[in-house]
Amino acid sequence: MELRDLKAFVLLGEELHFRRTAERLNLTQSALSKQVHRLEEALGGPLFDRGPGSTRLSPLGRSTYAEAKALVEGAEHLERRARLAVEGVLGTLRLGFGITTKAIAIRAIARFRAARPEIMVELHEISARHQIAAMSEGRLDAGFCRLPAPQGWPWLPVAQEHLIAVLPAGFPPDTPLEALAGHPLVMIDRHRSPAFHDHAMGFLARCGLRPSRQQAVTEFPTAVALVEAGVGWAMVPSTTPVPAGLPVLPFQDPSACWQVGLVRPPGDAGVIPEAFWQVVAEQRRTEPSGPPGPGSSA
Repeated sequence: MELRDLKAFVLLGEELHFRRTAERLNLTQSALSKQVHRLEEALGGPLFDRGPGSTRLSPLGRSTYAEAKALVEGAEHLERRARLAVEGVLGTLRLGFGITTKAIAIRAIARFRAARPEIMVELHEISARHQIAAMSEGRLDAGFCRLPAPQGWPWLPVAQEHLIAVLPAGFPPDTPLEALAGHPLVMIDRHRSPAFHDHAMGFLARCGLRPSRQQAVTEFPTAVALVEAGVGWAMVPSTTPVPAGLPVLPFQDPSACWQVGLVRPPGDAGVIPEAFWQVVAEQRRTEPSGPPGPGSSA
């Protein structure tokens, strides 16, 4: 049983007229008759009663018409969706992001979905190290990670970040870092963001500061809220919102800065990931965040 024969049967069942049906199918009446006859042989009986000047569905035709129509419509729906998937306007995009890259990811996804609303986007909030592992295993298409990317992986720089210290209200805005040694440090839990935690603690150690007391949190806004409550001071990324009235110490030393990029595994990315890559590249051109580095592509 062939799909084209089912399509001919369904259309003829709608028209009940061989000439009009043949014209709609761009066939000769003889070719249409052969298709119907082939389907009748497969089903074991006549599908139409043909009389002088009239064509009607036979009892077998009436009993099978609805199911045949559903099969044809299902096949046509599948064909349409397959074409859309090939064109990159239908499917799923699997993206990773970390706790420090959430805002960047959300802006890029909003821009992407404005252009391709039929694409489903799966978001996975995991550390950069776990994103790389997931991409290596084919479980993610791309991820917003702290750079550098693994050797040979395409990457696109999207943002420049740096460390800031958020101080409780009342601290002078020019408070030296060493003056904070006796105050509790509110810090993201290492299990939540190992790269940021190690970077911040390493930077403080190089500055000669080893806080004796720490309060672990799982979100950067929570750290800022605890500072606002007077619990201590916090180290957070520069993109973290800070309420007015809380002094901020920015650190622009190169060792306090890092770059965030969109990273994907090497090889053929596929239509949808490539389309997202181009959206982020365009966003980067209109919202510059720093010069591109080697290995990047736009």
